[in-house]
Amino acid sequence: MKIIDDEKFIRNVESLIDPKEVSFLYFFQTFKRLLPRSLFKKLLIKTSKKTPYMGFVIEPYSMFLFFKLKNIEKAKKLLSERYELKKTRIFADEEPDHYLGMGVFNTRASTFWGSRLEVYLVAEDKETGLISWIFIDILSNTIIALPSVGVADRNSKNAIYTTSSKGEILLDFKEDTTDRQIILTGNITNGKIRSLDQPLWVIGNTSIGHGKKFSDNKDDTLAVIFDPAEVEKALEIPIEDIHIEFNTLFPDLAEPELCKALCFPFAQHYIADSPGCRTYIKNINDMIENYNKIANMKEMKTFSTRSIKIMLLMGISLFMIIFISLIILLIINL
Repeated sequence: MKIIDDEKFIRNVESLIDPKEVSFLYFFQTFKRLLPRSLFKKLLIKTSKKTPYMGFVIEPYSMFLFFKLKNIEKAKKLLSERYELKKTRIFADEEPDHYLGMGVFNTRASTFWGSRLEVYLVAEDKETGLISWIFIDILSNTIIALPSVGVADRNSKNAIYTTSSKGEILLDFKEDTTDRQIILTGNITNGKIRSLDQPLWVIGNTSIGHGKKFSDNKDDTLAVIFDPAEVEKALEIPIEDIHIEFNTLFPDLAEPELCKALCFPFAQHYIADSPGCRTYIKNINDMIENYNKIANMKEMKTFSTRSIKIMLLMGISLFMIIFISLIILLIINL
């Protein structure tokens, strides 16, 4: 099965990203403490059912870093019972091994906009047999969608990933509430195009899960839908061109030395499941079938904060009524 029209798909992804709605969600996120967490999560899922797809774009020069795992038993304990740690290839022509992966990128989406550093383990979903990327950490200066809470606040005011006209890169992420941080500099101009392992980069992205830290009692995998050509090849960056100045993210889990680095020098367009929605993908042809279906959609509704606005306004109004009533009672009693 082949991709029919990638331009239509890209246009549909871009149409789902509305800066105005992202701004509204940022604003109302600050008031979520007025509602019980469970209610806010249910409200988010209810909103998502009207817009089951979220578009997101990873901007050019996203980078992936890989470290060899040194504490296999500790890594296993980070996974829920559904997953089993698995060796994988990063590039197509190499022997598989156990890795800790980090994806670093600037992104814009239906519900967030900013910089993210994601940390993954690679595992097999024992229920489906599919290779899976498993989130075990996320550092970001934008809001974060998590199964356990729905939407979480940003956790890294200091979140920098950028490039220069000389091909230099600067990466600096620090968690706000701890001393956990990674600082990295380097240069990507000596990168060479190399084929990636397709089971990991294609199938793995149709079976994305969360470690115990982020998952709720039922961690259904989620899928992203995209053109497989966007992860067919990448620039392999020579390790000697990357300099890690500081890294305290997972000091006891993986070797401190970087073993692989790669960069995608182009934008990548994805459709993701909205919270509470699931697209079940069995194989590459199944994903391409969904890709073509989305490409042919005439009009796609983007994520809307309307129901969140209504609920929060009702909550604020109720608070004001109670507050004014108490003031009136105090005045009468005086």
